[in-house]
Amino acid sequence: MNRKQEITRRDALARSAAIGGFSFLPVKVFGRGGAIPPNDKMNIAFIGIGGLYGPKALRELASQNIVAVCDIDWRPGTPGAGGVTPAIDIANQNPQARKFDDWRVMLQEMDKSIDGVVVCSADHTHAHASITAMKMGKHVFCEKPLAHSVHEIRAMMAAEKKYKVATQHGVQGHASEDLLSMTEWIKDGAIGDVKEVHVFEGARPANAPRPPDPAAYYEPIKHIHDQIPVPPEVKWDLFVGPSPFRPWNPMYTPLRWRNWVDFGTGLLGDHGSHFLDPVFTALDLGLPETIEADTDPEYGPEQMAQMFPRMATVRYTFAARGKMPAATVTWHANNMPPMPKGWKEGDKFPTGGGMFIGSQGALIYSNIYMGKPKERVPDMIRLFPDELDKSYKRPAKTLPRPESHWLEWVECARTHKPASTNFQQSGLVCQACLLGDIGIMHKGKILRYDTKAGKFANSETANRMLQRKYRDGWPLPA
Repeated sequence: MNRKQEITRRDALARSAAIGGFSFLPVKVFGRGGAIPPNDKMNIAFIGIGGLYGPKALRELASQNIVAVCDIDWRPGTPGAGGVTPAIDIANQNPQARKFDDWRVMLQEMDKSIDGVVVCSADHTHAHASITAMKMGKHVFCEKPLAHSVHEIRAMMAAEKKYKVATQHGVQGHASEDLLSMTEWIKDGAIGDVKEVHVFEGARPANAPRPPDPAAYYEPIKHIHDQIPVPPEVKWDLFVGPSPFRPWNPMYTPLRWRNWVDFGTGLLGDHGSHFLDPVFTALDLGLPETIEADTDPEYGPEQMAQMFPRMATVRYTFAARGKMPAATVTWHANNMPPMPKGWKEGDKFPTGGGMFIGSQGALIYSNIYMGKPKERVPDMIRLFPDELDKSYKRPAKTLPRPESHWLEWVECARTHKPASTNFQQSGLVCQACLLGDIGIMHKGKILRYDTKAGKFANSETANRMLQRKYRDGWPLPA
């Protein structure tokens, strides 16, 4: 990094001369004003390039101009972090891209050179980075989940409308042949009326290993105040960002921050975006009317303050929509859902996915985010019973089939058409996930959600969880 790039947060804050954070110029003065000529490549900056999703998004968008990369962890490698690509490796593979620690500095320095921003940082920074970029007229691709609170998701949806930029939520399964097919089949009446859905992650048969025992799972809570020297390559203050400050600990990075309430959104917030997306798409769901949760018995007030539970079940109820009946949707985290009637013992059941139960049969799907556009993955979706799967005549394909979930975003930036998982569409799914997290923190209580008022009708403690407080100097952009 050259001298110009090595700008500290203190330097940047002083230069910005803004109360409570950075100040940004009006959209019209920046770059190409959001308009990308048809034959031009998109100039893209990445926030969060280490780990799993940042490297994947960069590979998928390699046909565009990668002009800047940003991360807070520049260590060459972390022992035991399987599958994680160090940010420094990605930066070295893209020497043409300027390298930054602070995404705010990156946007200030590179404003005229950036058309779009890809946000793959930790959950608690998604809204701040995305709204700031949209306010500057940048198109935004944001990894799942969209944000850390319901209030933040609403703010992102409002910013998308206000600044009229192209947005896409990183749930790549939405572009898969499997999701598109199952949506067409359910709307065609393949399994009749659907009144019940089960969505699950970490489903384990009776003879399979169980999740970690409670003592091991919740043991890290004892170490949140440990004083451990911060590695020089880790910009810990920038990682914490808008959340309450706490000491550095290797149990947070890379990727291990997700199950901590201040940084992540738990298993439901994380993979719920993937597995609930087909349900919302096929059944035209809005927001739930009631939420009721249960967890492992060891999860209580002490753990509630810092961690998500190791096991959870969340039951949502949804009102009727047009000709579609009222429905219940149940999320199972590290729990088995009920098997459909007639399921043969020993028959393979997916460990993660979902199950629509209709009046004439069931549709079961697996890890839908593994699907590829225009290609059905064998055994990814299945009609049940087998006789139905064999006899059902598949309807003609009517939904658009994008070539790539990522390149669809690029094309929408050029054409000003909404992407298939723009923030308006995906905001409902992500809000449902985070409302489920609030239900988990009120386990055993039925929360009644007023969908018109956008708040709970019977719990003020739940309402306070719709929005979070921010650390000084990190306000949510207006």
